[in-house]
Amino acid sequence: MEKHTAVRILGRLAVVTAAAFGLVALFNWVLPANQTTVALAFLMLVLVTASRWRLVYAVYASVLCALLYNFFFLPPIGKLTIEDPRNWVALAAFLCSGVLVSHLATREFEHAEVSEQRRREVERLYEFSQQLLLQENPRSLARTTPSAAVAAFGFRAVALYVRDEDAVYYSDPGNELLPAVELKLAANQGDSAAIARDGCRVIPLSLGMRSPGVLAVTDGGYSPQIYEAIGSLVAIALERAAALERSSRLEASRESERLRSALLDSVTHDLRTPLTAIRAAATSLVSQPDLPDAERDELAAVVDEESARLDRLIGQAVEMAQLDAEAVRIDARPQGVRELIETTLVEMRPLLRGRTVNVEAADNLPKAPMDRALMGRVLRHLIENAAKYSPAESPIVVSAACDQYRLLVTVADCGPGIDLSEQTFVFDKFFRGSKQKSHVAGTGMGLAIARAIVEAHGGGIELKSRPGQGSEFIFWLPLAAAPASLSHPKS
Repeated sequence: MEKHTAVRILGRLAVVTAAAFGLVALFNWVLPANQTTVALAFLMLVLVTASRWRLVYAVYASVLCALLYNFFFLPPIGKLTIEDPRNWVALAAFLCSGVLVSHLATREFEHAEVSEQRRREVERLYEFSQQLLLQENPRSLARTTPSAAVAAFGFRAVALYVRDEDAVYYSDPGNELLPAVELKLAANQGDSAAIARDGCRVIPLSLGMRSPGVLAVTDGGYSPQIYEAIGSLVAIALERAAALERSSRLEASRESERLRSALLDSVTHDLRTPLTAIRAAATSLVSQPDLPDAERDELAAVVDEESARLDRLIGQAVEMAQLDAEAVRIDARPQGVRELIETTLVEMRPLLRGRTVNVEAADNLPKAPMDRALMGRVLRHLIENAAKYSPAESPIVVSAACDQYRLLVTVADCGPGIDLSEQTFVFDKFFRGSKQKSHVAGTGMGLAIARAIVEAHGGGIELKSRPGQGSEFIFWLPLAAAPASLSHPKS
């Protein structure tokens, strides 16, 4: 390395020397010129040298050019003496100008180098911050931060102590930098500036009045501001990850509370209602053995109907639990949608009770890969939902169409529609409209089940509704062939 540096220095000095003697040869034998022109040419050489290299080369060029100017162009020519005192002034001014310009040019060169260094440091800080932002879990962030710092800044080793976890993380387990005890002591001291210690930098992670921990790095030759910036980025990232975790826990707690309240409401209302009817009918049958046959048949029908209703409610709960647990397998095979609609309507005749259902689907629609049983459930839930929330005399329209990539099925009703404020939540489990829950039976799981099944097929479902103008539920399935067996994504 030292040999290479010496060769580079000698090479630059040789270039300056050759250029200076080249000017002498040019103005002596090729292109004779006056003293002013020669001086300006030498000054230009000094300026070029100063702009390309450091001050020492420019000073050498200034001294060399002054000597050559005196020897070859100032009388008496051929001697390093000056007869005219005015030439002393000119020579001194030339030498001082060259040195001054060389100094200024070198300063600008150094400023440019510093600016470039700062730019590289900012790029590394940006890269480091991007790596930190990728982590949203505090423990994962703490584990990856030392390695990310090593990759971004080229440190030999990095150690991170996190106060909340009371744990130390190292980029290299074989190089601990400082013992865990010393890192804890540094974190408890409350200093806000980086401290140099035993060939490494100890950077407190300060965030307002709180210190999440401390970071130790091998000294990488960076400015103190860079070490403080690294500490600030790590502190902010740790606080952000902790805030996200607290927010996630709070949101999960709120969702759990909402689902618990909805489940309790469903159990107390929708499950107890059929149980009460069954108990009342059974009590009447037992306590009144002399009831007429017509009344006994009516009570038996009540028991049967309410038992079936209770079975459906429990079946929906079990189905939703299976979908949430990803325990349902999809056997997707090409199926015709019109045949699926007609079969579903035949199965639903007892529930529809003569309700008019218009089917608008062409016979030549392409087949789509689907699980016939599961997609039958989707249609059943949507048609049952339309029957519940629309007048008994109004028709339900089930239509099917396709575009270039998808098969679309629409179930439309003429009901009161859904408020805009509630449309976002209609596919959530246990959600029921505020205006309908009091006088329409249900658990609020049908639409959630439908969405989970459709999304498991790689499709989607959406709602179009305006208050007073009915609702349309449109689900779509991809026409491309699907794998024979898929696990559905969790809804």
